[in-house]
Amino acid sequence: MDLVSQYWEVLVALFLGVVTAVKLKQETQELRKDVDDINRRDTYTEVVKLRAEMDTVTRNIASLWDQINRLNDKK
Repeated sequence: MDLVSQYWEVLVALFLGVVTAVKLKQETQELRKDVDDINRRDTYTEVVKLRAEMDTVTRNIASLWDQINRLNDKK
């Protein structure tokens, strides 16, 4: 008991250090999940934008080929 009364400040500091470390680790994990979720959403948004652009390009190419075929038919 004499040992505890001598080192109670150190024990309290260690306990608070462990509690703080556990809380920080938990918050870091939650933030990591949030960052991963944001990255997934950004990736999905980019894919949707690129798909829309590719559809537009495909339609433009098809339109050009239709015009070329019409011009060739007139000859």
